[in-house]
Amino acid sequence: MRIVRIFILKWKYLFTTCMVVCLMVLYLPTHQNDRSQSSNGEMLELKKVLDNTKVTRQSESHEELSNNESHAFKFTSAIGSPFFVERLLTYSEISLRERLTCQADKNASPKLILVWDSNHSQENLGGCLDWNCEIVHDKQKLDLADAVLIAHSYQGFSRTNSEQYVIYFSQESPAHSDFYVFQPDFFNFSLGFRHDTPASSPYGYTVKLAHESTLSGEVIDLATIDRKKKGAAWFVSNCITYSMRENYVNELKKYFPVDIYGKCGSFECIRGGECEKMLDEDYHFYVAFENSVCKDYITEKLWNQGYQRSIVPIVLKRSIVERFVPPHSFIAADDFKSPKDLAVYLHYLMNNKTAYAEFFSWRRQYKVVFLDGKFHDNLERPWGFCQICRLLWEKPRPRLSITDFADWWRNSCERKGTLVNELIRLDSASKTNFPEVGLTV
Repeated sequence: MRIVRIFILKWKYLFTTCMVVCLMVLYLPTHQNDRSQSSNGEMLELKKVLDNTKVTRQSESHEELSNNESHAFKFTSAIGSPFFVERLLTYSEISLRERLTCQADKNASPKLILVWDSNHSQENLGGCLDWNCEIVHDKQKLDLADAVLIAHSYQGFSRTNSEQYVIYFSQESPAHSDFYVFQPDFFNFSLGFRHDTPASSPYGYTVKLAHESTLSGEVIDLATIDRKKKGAAWFVSNCITYSMRENYVNELKKYFPVDIYGKCGSFECIRGGECEKMLDEDYHFYVAFENSVCKDYITEKLWNQGYQRSIVPIVLKRSIVERFVPPHSFIAADDFKSPKDLAVYLHYLMNNKTAYAEFFSWRRQYKVVFLDGKFHDNLERPWGFCQICRLLWEKPRPRLSITDFADWWRNSCERKGTLVNELIRLDSASKTNFPEVGLTV
């Protein structure tokens, strides 16, 4: 008996541990089933939604793009700290090194850019004053101009030589800024939001940060996220649009709270005013729907309110924006079969702060730059007028042409309301019951 007693005392802790483990194996599954029964029910609709969408935890999809640039380029700004850039997020084949290198002869006469019918000035070359170009308005200098910029009408214009660039300018959607020319290849290229032009001038852009400028640790104040209580905000003044975005939002509001500011809503906030701080403090999402669905057409709605604030932007169509913005940084309405399905996902994110916070992880490796037009500094160097200037100094000067301007410009937009009508039609056909505003999922 003494030997047995010693044996039990020696191994009692092992026996106790084994018994506890056995009890947990037998008890916990049943207990967990009881405890999570309601939780599983709440998440069932979300699973159904996600199974039918293209929403995934995006990996660094941009990293799959070829990167021939091994050098870190220093970007400086008049209003911010310098940062180092590895590359731009764009489908253009013009490398960042090319964009930042100009063969300007500073001892020669400046290259002249004649502005035919817009209000651009020398300030628009503020990002590259050392490249020796000049913007002029005097039409008497047409014969001397290396490039002519036309925005609304080419009345009275006649190209003086084959080396002279004729450039179309528009920052408006083709759905609202049609331009007719009798000669299909009248323009050499455009100055505007499109990225398939050597003088692309977007409202904003994204850079992949070089190692020197990447961030570690928290990239957003978690306390700020915890204080957010409201759903989505939308600043809008154009109430009837070609994209019919207003119809989608009206449908979404049936299932998710959307506060509309401006002419088309019940709330007021001066754009750019102090009241915009509420986007950081109160709201989880910002509706960044454009007035039309057109190739590369992304305005300040996304670049400013969407990315300069601590908020997650919602866009209409994924394929329009995903090549130009950080991965896993936005939500696309067309990833979901209907506004109802989108609402389920938004409710989930509002109630799951960890999942919501993941939408800001991109800040460690990317930076979004908003070009507001107020400051013309080095941040504009890779774009717009600076790129026109760079091309004018190249030897030989590149021969460029838009072969069929009418097709290139007019046919770059979806027909009126195509996407929204399809999503709402699917919504109407859905027989799934979804939670109303205020219910959690």
